[in-house]
Amino acid sequence: MPRRATKWGDERTSLHRDCDVLICGASFAGLAVARELRGAGAEVLVLDRYEIGERQTSACGIPTAWLSAMGLKEALQQTFPVLVIHTPHGTVHFDLPWSFSTFDYRTLCELLAEQGSFEFETAKVDGHTGQTVHTDRGDVRARLVVDALGWRRVLGDGEPIQPPEAFLSRGLEVHPFGSGDELEVWVDRSYVPAGYGWSFPADGELRVGVGSFDPRYHVKEPTVRLASDLDLDAIRYQGNWIPHRIRPATERGVCFVGDSAGHCLPLTAEGIRTALYFGLACGRELRAVLEGRLGREQALARYAAFSASHRRKFELLLRVQRLIPRLAPRLLARSLRAMERKQFVDWAFGHYLEIAHPRFARAPVAA
Repeated sequence: MPRRATKWGDERTSLHRDCDVLICGASFAGLAVARELRGAGAEVLVLDRYEIGERQTSACGIPTAWLSAMGLKEALQQTFPVLVIHTPHGTVHFDLPWSFSTFDYRTLCELLAEQGSFEFETAKVDGHTGQTVHTDRGDVRARLVVDALGWRRVLGDGEPIQPPEAFLSRGLEVHPFGSGDELEVWVDRSYVPAGYGWSFPADGELRVGVGSFDPRYHVKEPTVRLASDLDLDAIRYQGNWIPHRIRPATERGVCFVGDSAGHCLPLTAEGIRTALYFGLACGRELRAVLEGRLGREQALARYAAFSASHRRKFELLLRVQRLIPRLAPRLLARSLRAMERKQFVDWAFGHYLEIAHPRFARAPVAA
C-alpha cells in the first residue's frame, strides 16, 4: 500500500529529498510502473497534482481480460460481448471474440495502488534538470525517473507542442444517470467530420461523448446534441486531449509511459490497456536495475526499443484513422456491413488485442 502524505494549506511543506525511483503521475501508467517495483527493496516515490483516483480522465473501458490479468475485477461495472456501430446508412453488430468492460476509475486506481509499495505525495511537477525533478514543493532527485503525467510530456526536452498543432484528438463526454445494455459507437459526420461518438453504460450511469481526430473541431455542441438525441441529460462533463502518435519512450535519462509517450491507440483512442502494458514493461526494466541485473542505460535502451517495436502497428491504425473520414458515408456503411462476418471480426479484433495482450500482465518478472 502507498503511504499517503498529502499536504494542504499550511501543511504543504517542503519536498526536497532523494529517492531511488521517482514516478511522476499516479494514474494507470504510473501506478503500473510502481506495481512492478514492489519488493525490489527500493525507495519509490509517486507524485501527482491530485489524490490517487481523484480525477477521471477517460470513459474507463478496457478488454475484460486485462482486469482479470491485473487482479482488478472489483472495479468492473458492466461487460459487453458485442460492439454496436451506427452510421447514417445503417447499424452493424460486431460479435467480439473477447468482451469489453467499463469500470470505476477511483476503485481501479486504488486497487492498482494497493499492488505497489511506494510513498505518495501531491505536488505539481514543473520540469527537470538531469535527474532532479522540480516541483511546486521543492526538488526531488532520483536515479530513475518516470514521466506518466500525460500528453504534455512535462519532463520532455523543449517546449511542448500545443493543440491544434500537436498530434492530438480531443474528446468530451457527459455522465447522465441511466442504464443500457449495449456498447455503442456513432460514425456520423453530422456529429463530427472526423471522429466518432459513443455511449458506454457503466452500472447506473451512461458515458456519452464525442471525439474528434482533428483538434480544430470543438466537441461540446455535438456531445450535447448526441445526449439530447438519446434523451439524456448533458451533465457531469469530462474532457481531455488524446495523443494519436507514438513518441520516443526515453529521453535524456527519463522514461515516458502512457500518454506522455503517445501510448494511446489511434483510431479507437483506447489508451488504458496500453498505459498498463507499457507501464508494466517500464517497471520490469527499472526493477532489473534496482536488483543489479541491468545497468541504468541498458534498461532505458531496452525499454525504448520495446516501445519502438510497436510503432508499425500504431502507424497502421493512424493510417486507418485518416482514411475513414475520406470514405463516402454510404461506402463506409457498406464496408462495415462486409466486416460484420464473424470470421473477419475474430481475425481483426484478435490482431487488435495482440497489440497489447493481457497475457503480458501475467508474465513473470525475469530472474
